[in-house]
This record gives sequence, structure tokens and C-alpha cells, in this order.
Amino acid sequence: MAAMAGALALGIAGCGASTDGGDSGGEAITITHARGETTIQGTPKKVVTLGNQWLDTALALDTVPVAYIDNAAIASTSVPPWQPDKLGSSKAITSSATLSEEVAALEPDLILADPFIADQKTYDTLSRIAPTVPGLTKDMVSKWQDQVTTLGKILGKQDAANKVIAGVDSKIAGIVAANPGLKGKTFASTWLGSMSQLMVLTDPNDGSSRVFAQLGMTIPQNLMDQPSVQGRLALSTERVDQLTADLLLAGAGPGMDEKYRQLPGYADLPAVRKNTVVFLNTLDITAVNQPTALSVPYILDKLTPALVAVAK
Repeated sequence: MAAMAGALALGIAGCGASTDGGDSGGEAITITHARGETTIQGTPKKVVTLGNQWLDTALALDTVPVAYIDNAAIASTSVPPWQPDKLGSSKAITSSATLSEEVAALEPDLILADPFIADQKTYDTLSRIAPTVPGLTKDMVSKWQDQVTTLGKILGKQDAANKVIAGVDSKIAGIVAANPGLKGKTFASTWLGSMSQLMVLTDPNDGSSRVFAQLGMTIPQNLMDQPSVQGRLALSTERVDQLTADLLLAGAGPGMDEKYRQLPGYADLPAVRKNTVVFLNTLDITAVNQPTALSVPYILDKLTPALVAVAK
């Protein structure tokens, strides 16, 4: 799972060409973000999105990028089911070796790059091509509401942005209202990548924890108390009994579901006894780990039956 399941550590070769781009009319907008500030003149017409969080944000605001990287699709070799079918005319970028050249050739007037792509060097390179907005904070996972608000401001779609956020928040609020017993219950988000190690979320402030916090849920204290790296604990499969949560998100790669069920102690877990285990594939766990305005409703639909059982 690392910082996010399926995320590609893409490097950028070359500097690309500098372009003026953009709509010369309109007021300049300055966006403050993790790498400083970016000023955008006018309303961008040709947008490139690098990473599925910014990609989903653009699509949620009915903006189709001229090119994109979709790390969720690359990792799973399939199209995320929460994405609308609007990318037919867009260029899918899958190679890191020629990324800057491919982006520069499109002469974009705005580049949006997810945090796992936009380190300082990459941000500097992209900024020489067009105004670039990376992660809005130093968090590895951006807050999807902030992304929607920011892009709405850039595109002059503030009303649409507010509507998108309100729609998702309303769905969460509906689940909370229907299941008051969720308050104070616990969840564990895990990924079984091999038979020797489980990756387990331990940071309640991680971007993937926010939706569960809105539901009134927390990570078990025994998991939060253990030393971790970037909010993830590498847990030996012999210690599966540490997964004491009311809700267990059992992320597993292809063919690993049954192996997860065979782990020693799995059958005795509280979530197994209560039938509140949800097995998640690569796309599903990406929807959890990198929440967006499009993926949050999708994953909530998948989790709702288990959430109802947890609340009882």
C-alpha cells in the first residue's frame, strides 16, 4: 500500500519547452500550495492532470484534460468504475521517460500534479512548461474538498465546485444519520502484498482517514501506538490479531483474497466474527487511499452494508 496503493513514483526527464499559454483575458489568480505560489492568468483552456486525484477533480467539474496520468488505472490495468467516460479524446501518459516532452508538446496553459509526482524538482520542471499547481499542502494525500474548491476558483466554476462538495458531504451525512451507532467505532485499512507482511494505516490524520472521521470512526488505539513510516505500519502476518477494528478493509492483490482468509488468527478477528470485513481490490484501495469527489461516493456504496452491520 505504501503511501498509496498503485501510486507511481514518476520521475521527469528533460526540461521541456516554455509556453505562454492560457487565456490572456481575465484577472490573474494566485494559488498558494506546497511548493509556493502559482499565478494563473485568465481561464485555462488546455489542462493536463498528472495523478488520479487532480484527474478526478477535473472530471467532477466537467473539465476534460488534454492529457493525464491515471495511476489508479495504470496500477490495476483497468478503468476506475467511478470515472465518467469522457477521456476518449485525451492523451493517456504512461511513460515517465518522456513525460515532460509529451506535456510540453501539448502546450497546456495549466498543469495539475498530485503530490506523489510533484516533488520540488518535478514541480520546477513542469513550471517551465506552464503554470503548475501541485499538492495544496505537504500532505502526501490532498484533501479532495480543497482540490475541488481550488480548481473551481481557477476555472471560474465556484458554484459547480460548491455543488460537488455538497453532494458528497450530503451522502456521508445520510449514512451518519441512518447509522448513529457508527460514532466511536473503529476501522482498519490494510493491504496484503505478500504472505509475510500486511501494510496497515495508523495515522488518523492521513488523507485516507478523513472520510471515516466524517463517519465518526477512528483507528484502533493499539495500531496508532505502534511505530510507523508515513502513517503505515508493516505488520507481520503472524500478528494479524492486532487488527482489532470493528470494520476491516482487507485490501489484497489479484489472487490474494483467499490467502488473506488463511492467515493464522484471521478467523478470530472481531470484524470476521461480526461479518464486517470488506475485501478490496487495487482500484478499491486506491479509492480509499486517494479519495476524490468521484471515488468517495463509489467506495461508500461498496462499504455501506458493512457500515450498517458495524453500527448495530
